[in-house]
Formats: sequence, C-alpha cells, structure tokens
Amino acid sequence: MKPFALTSLLLAFSAPMVAEAAPCLYDMSPLPVTKGIVSRITPTGVMLRDGTTVILPEELLAGVRLAQPLAVRGLVAASTHTVQAFALDGVPPVCPAPAAVTRGPFPGSPGYDHIQN
Repeated sequence: MKPFALTSLLLAFSAPMVAEAAPCLYDMSPLPVTKGIVSRITPTGVMLRDGTTVILPEELLAGVRLAQPLAVRGLVAASTHTVQAFALDGVPPVCPAPAAVTRGPFPGSPGYDHIQN
C-alpha cells in the first residue's frame, strides 16, 4: 500500500463523525451563534458547561460529542439559559434534512406534545 493511501485511510478512521451538511431551507445567518463545551447529552439535546440547555433536532445530535466544542445557530430564550437550535454553525451551516424541517415539531420543541384537533 502506498504511504499516501495509508495516511488517507488512517485519517478517515480517526476523524470524528460529523453530521452531513444538508442544504438549509432558510437563511441561518441572522440567528445568533451560541458556543460552548458539551457537558452532557439530554433527551432533547445537550447541556453546555456554562449551564445553557441547547434543544437540537434529532438529526443534528449525530454530530455532537461530550466534552467537545459546539456552536449552534438558533433562538435564545430571553429569561432562561435555553437555545432552540436550528443548525450547527459552520460554513455552510449543518441543518436537518428538508424533510425533517417540513414534518413539523420534533422531541423537545414546544409543539411536539400539543394535540391538534
């Protein structure tokens, strides 16, 4: 095996798993960026070391690791340390697949447990 091929193979297996970037349906640039180190995974997302709760769509949880930096774009609650994340920050941002966005509320979102008549 050539040295270059061996190096590429080793890098492929050692690189952390990151969620694949889906094209965002909406422009995420106006949303504020919240950054921190992941201290624990919760049923609805993650908690950062500074106590901020980040609510994430299920599809974005695959790219999150404990004790690793996380930067998300989303809505910041005015009275609590909570962020409703819509994308992992990056160039381009990592968004849930368009089908997940259009199917509506996800676990942890305010409308998830609401029963419509």
